[in-house]
Amino acid sequence: MELLHQPEEIIAQRYRIVNILGQGGMGTTYEAEDLHTQGRVAIKALSLNRAQDWKALELFEREARVLSNLNHPCLPKYLDYFQVETANDRSFYLVQELVEGRSLYSLVQSGWHATESEIRQLASQLLDILNYLHQLTPPVIHRDLKPQNIIRGKDGGIFLVDFGAVKTTYQTTFSGGSTVVGTYGYMAPEQFRGQGYPATDLYGLGATLLYLITHKSPAEFPSQQLKINFRSQTTISTELGDWLEKLLEPAVEDRFLSAKEALSVLLGQGVLVPKLRRPVGSRISFSKNERKLVAEIPRLGWGYWDFYNFITALISLISSYFLFSFHYFTFVSILFWIFPLFSIIMLMFGLNKLKDTIFKLLGRTQLEIDRKNFKIKWSLLGVFYQIQGKTKHIERVELNTFVSPEDEWIAKWKEITPQTTTACALIEGVRIHRFGCGLTSLEKEWLLQEVATFLRKPLPPSILPR
Repeated sequence: MELLHQPEEIIAQRYRIVNILGQGGMGTTYEAEDLHTQGRVAIKALSLNRAQDWKALELFEREARVLSNLNHPCLPKYLDYFQVETANDRSFYLVQELVEGRSLYSLVQSGWHATESEIRQLASQLLDILNYLHQLTPPVIHRDLKPQNIIRGKDGGIFLVDFGAVKTTYQTTFSGGSTVVGTYGYMAPEQFRGQGYPATDLYGLGATLLYLITHKSPAEFPSQQLKINFRSQTTISTELGDWLEKLLEPAVEDRFLSAKEALSVLLGQGVLVPKLRRPVGSRISFSKNERKLVAEIPRLGWGYWDFYNFITALISLISSYFLFSFHYFTFVSILFWIFPLFSIIMLMFGLNKLKDTIFKLLGRTQLEIDRKNFKIKWSLLGVFYQIQGKTKHIERVELNTFVSPEDEWIAKWKEITPQTTTACALIEGVRIHRFGCGLTSLEKEWLLQEVATFLRKPLPPSILPR
């Protein structure tokens, strides 16, 4: 492609072209001298006539707007943005601080092999940058994290450059754009659908570190269901390998919650929670993508105690009938009311036990969560009851231990410790929404982890490694 400018040419009567730093579809970057300050700068130029489409101009202007609001020592400083119009063309220019050093890609190509200590140091510096970008309002997502866009200075300091693919979450959420940007091998799976999240940059970081460790593009590794299999081709420690594997999870919700969490685990200040696998033999119907989670818990069948509860319910109902009948034969006024009262108590107790046992045999529970709403639905023979609310109101998820009213009543009556029940729970303020009481412990922990990662909530301490 013919260059827009040649060395020694002066732009806008201020910037003298010194050298060509790079060229691509989003424009050409030059090293230039600022004739006003005699300092060196980097100028990114885009010609309207040579732009492939209007999207290139949109991304170029977006990069300028974003850079003008950034202030971090490891990001190039924004200096100027202007246009130059001629009779046949219009050109756009973005002037930034010139970052001195070599890209990680260039260093690897020249034979540089990073030690595990250097990998950890690089990762820490990049996560600090990403944490800054992702905590802005709105969060800024780079979307093109790769070795070519990371400059290492002589002192070992790191700079992240080229924000041509940058996106804000406001644009992602409300525009739902479909533009695919990024570099193959370093792009997270969601980028092929035109989507970008803060966790998208974490995937790019993981892919970049994998290149530094192996000197191979991530696209060259075998994969299964989009998950890169790299462990057999690296000699890094198990701890770093586990951490890197979480960065490279294909599903957004399976990666770290944030750059801050990833950094905490890398520095040994946090716990890396292994992803739980679906328990063998589980009959839970489960599906999850980036927008929606649906879990259907089928009828669980009866065990010994369920049969015992069913017999207890029948005895309670029969006893209720006879107790109520006895009041017809009572002529003492105080006893006239005792039998009906005990009859009602036995009736309520029996009906509740009968409901629980029949539901375990025939009932189903469905949990449905999307990015706006959640719903828990209990159904029995076509009759259902449900609760619903706003997903943003869910504060946390947990394994919730409680005592049912009837068990508490029995414990008080018999003067014994009440029997407790554990269930998965969504906590919405003071409201506790329980589900999955009859699941096994492994099923509860697995389902709770899936819900927590989908909601981007911290995992409850009860299922963290000890």
